[in-house]
Amino acid sequence: MKAATYACYMRVRTKPEKRDEFARLVLELQANVRNHEPDTLVYEILQGDDPNEFVFFECFTDAAAQQRHQQMPYHVAMSAAGWACLDGQPVIEFLRPALSGGGARA
Repeated sequence: MKAATYACYMRVRTKPEKRDEFARLVLELQANVRNHEPDTLVYEILQGDDPNEFVFFECFTDAAAQQRHQQMPYHVAMSAAGWACLDGQPVIEFLRPALSGGGARA
């Protein structure tokens, strides 16, 4: 199994009336990612108690895989519609492994 060296955490809130549209868009995106992006190791869409809040957790083999993910035609095609469903700005963090081989990352 390939190791993830780059990850993304994104938390978004949808407009209540756009929640179902957003869910449809991101579930379709998730299916495309899983079928066409071998270097996207994890692409999970999670929720807590708030039905209008979505958390994305994505792990990639490297930063280049994350950039390819964003440039995939199906990702580009749904992006404007997906962003239009949001209420406010997303929280996005890019992450790297904290520990490697038992020691702290330099």
